[in-house]
Amino acid sequence: MRVLRALLASIILALLLVGCDSRPPLPPPSDQGLQQNKVIYTSQNLEGHIVAAECNPGGGTNCYCTDNDVSIVPFGNYGEVTSNVQKRNTYVNAIGHKKFIETFPMGDTIALSTYKYSVEFQFPTVPAPDANQMTNPQAIHIMIQLWDGRNALFQADRTTLEAAIYYELNPWHPDYGKIKVYRNPIALIDTGIKLIPDTTWHTFELVADFENKKYVSITIDSQAKDLSTVELARVSQPTWGNEVALNITTESLASWPQANCSLIFTWTTRFRDLKFQSFK
Repeated sequence: MRVLRALLASIILALLLVGCDSRPPLPPPSDQGLQQNKVIYTSQNLEGHIVAAECNPGGGTNCYCTDNDVSIVPFGNYGEVTSNVQKRNTYVNAIGHKKFIETFPMGDTIALSTYKYSVEFQFPTVPAPDANQMTNPQAIHIMIQLWDGRNALFQADRTTLEAAIYYELNPWHPDYGKIKVYRNPIALIDTGIKLIPDTTWHTFELVADFENKKYVSITIDSQAKDLSTVELARVSQPTWGNEVALNITTESLASWPQANCSLIFTWTTRFRDLKFQSFK
């Protein structure tokens, strides 16, 4: 009996040990860290955002423009950003943006973190290769832009760090519908993602590691792309101030109107449900 009891005790102990070992393992610390995100800012309709005019983006024309040629208008559950709102002979990028200076809304200091920016967008009409269709686009962008005007966070040397998605929408362009990003040295590269424009809502998601000065990934609807080897763009801004600032943008650009702006194009993009987060 004594031997039988000992044998039973050994079996029970073995079963208990197997039970303990069968528990699912905890995720590694690095995976846990990726889940520790903080929502910095949200906007349903661009309320409180401002717009700036970028005349002759890329240097393709020499046509005159002013801030009156762009607009940003919040509605109930979305906002509109319009390029060439006056419908005249010009070429202008409408840069809708929200700017944070030194700190974010909850008081956290702007830092070299990994940031995630997502936004939904929609077009009121489908682009067409028809010069008589005035409502035609060149591109839309979203961007996370970091400016360190006094080298407080890193040796910026009067340059921005930029993570930017560029959606090619010119219906005459061979890359129509392709999703690109800006990298360093400054250039557009194709991500391999393509989205044929339509009038339904879609989602951009952009993740960038500003400490290592590289992209992490982009996602367009369900199409994801690892960009962890791609350096963030750097753009010289010798006249900007000494502050530390971060911009998130919603940009809309009407089609190129030829070098002398002989054609007239206008373009409105709708944006909604912006979310900007940081990862620790």
